[in-house]
Amino acid sequence: MHTDLTLLDCTLRDGGYYNDWDFDADLVADYLSAMARCGVDVVEIGFRFTPKARFLGPFAYTTDTFLDSLELPGNLTYGVMINAGDYLKEDPEPAQLIRRHFAPAADSPVDLVRIAAHVGQVEACGPLVAELSNLGYRIGLNIMQANSCTPERLGELARAAVGFGGIEALYFADSLGNMDAAAVQGTVAALRRAWNGPVGFHGHDNMGYGVSNSLAALSAGAGWIDATVRGMGRGAGNTQMEYLAAELQQRNLKDVRPAPLYDFANNGIAALHAHYGWGKNLFYYLAGLHEVHPTYVQDMLTDERFDANDIIALIEVLGRSGGRAYSPSGVDNALLGQFAQAEGSWSAEGAFAGQQVLLVAAGPSAERHWPALARFIERERPHVVALNPLPFVPADLVDTVACCHPGRMLQLLGSTDGWRDKPLLTPKDSLPGDLRRQLEGRDVLDYGMAVQRQELEVTSSGCVVPAPLVAAYAMAAAAAGGAREILVAGFDGYDGANDKFRAMNGFLEDFQAQHPDLPVVSLTPTRYNLTATSVYAM
Repeated sequence: MHTDLTLLDCTLRDGGYYNDWDFDADLVADYLSAMARCGVDVVEIGFRFTPKARFLGPFAYTTDTFLDSLELPGNLTYGVMINAGDYLKEDPEPAQLIRRHFAPAADSPVDLVRIAAHVGQVEACGPLVAELSNLGYRIGLNIMQANSCTPERLGELARAAVGFGGIEALYFADSLGNMDAAAVQGTVAALRRAWNGPVGFHGHDNMGYGVSNSLAALSAGAGWIDATVRGMGRGAGNTQMEYLAAELQQRNLKDVRPAPLYDFANNGIAALHAHYGWGKNLFYYLAGLHEVHPTYVQDMLTDERFDANDIIALIEVLGRSGGRAYSPSGVDNALLGQFAQAEGSWSAEGAFAGQQVLLVAAGPSAERHWPALARFIERERPHVVALNPLPFVPADLVDTVACCHPGRMLQLLGSTDGWRDKPLLTPKDSLPGDLRRQLEGRDVLDYGMAVQRQELEVTSSGCVVPAPLVAAYAMAAAAAGGAREILVAGFDGYDGANDKFRAMNGFLEDFQAQHPDLPVVSLTPTRYNLTATSVYAM
């Protein structure tokens, strides 16, 4: 029996990233009841943020007044977490901010305060520790992204924690969810060189290692372990408490009673899980491999601009461009950074001189009306540009394939039905190196593309467009190549209201304003601001 193991549950604190820390009162009561009966030692019940400029629910601030309104079972220790960045201010200074938000521990339902600090903030946390200690709180210090540190650097941080005094448990978090058992055990060992107190571990489940890494931490000498029910937490979520409790009981590592956890996991919190859908998936797994902060994936999964291939490609870009640290603008910066070469090695000049160019996209209307479009192509012989490989279009009716997305490129390179032999219009220098190598020996029309917000420029060797849209890219190439008319099919326009619609519609309006003598006509139904006709009238 691991008699000195402290088991901490932080479901409401970490899970609040999904619902702005606004949990239903009945669910909270059921949760606390389950915690009191299952053998958990500490409930980290919420954050204690400094005020934010938007609505957040009560577990974002977890004030003493709010906690006094709850029925808190008496056999649990209650904790809150603070983000070091919230409190390490010059004005007001840190000790003053602590006193503003924390009463003396003797007058508070809160016993434990954990300070979450990124690696670069840890050594500045002394004033926070000192003031919380003066107020009588038990204190934990949680090193974020510890796996970015060398053993020597971890030793320095541990010595800083020793120097603060007053810290009960020194934690480290697998912030990117990409540590394995060896990395976890190595981190415990590195901290142990300078720190003799309890070591804690907070595991993320991006790669499915949450439970196994927690057990590895215990075997290396850690004494505190975090988890959440059903793994509820930001991104891929955390070590799942019900799984961890089952393992602890089976291995006789702690006196736990998992049955209340099982009930709450399968009933109490199941509806939230179904609604928000947190948990590991391919995207979080890839984020772990590429050392990308999981919040980027969470953002992209809720952003209607991105489909699965977009997310996979952007994870790779973020991995190359410093995606460890999260920034709300990081995904947009990655989009802009991926496409930065406005000039390619191929000139479009004269490539479509005097021709009708038909751009066929994947909108449902193109497939629905494909027989009529095929008859039009066979009769009128326009230059047909497919926007990415299209399963409903025979390759022999296509003259060129336009593709600027790495995920779509992989589909094209893997095809065996004639698509891979078509001339490929693509901004070659913007593709990942492995894809560029696969294009060697192929007929590549390397027309450049740079993405700059609210910019549009068309030249013979490349373009600057406001968004990384293959339709915008191909349309720019057609204009540069001297097309007399651009026909489009499958440009449905989504629902006419979302971000993808607005981005494409804005481009089309700017493009037509810049090229007033180049007609752009839709042959199938569209919600975009385009001249429209019917393929059946052609």
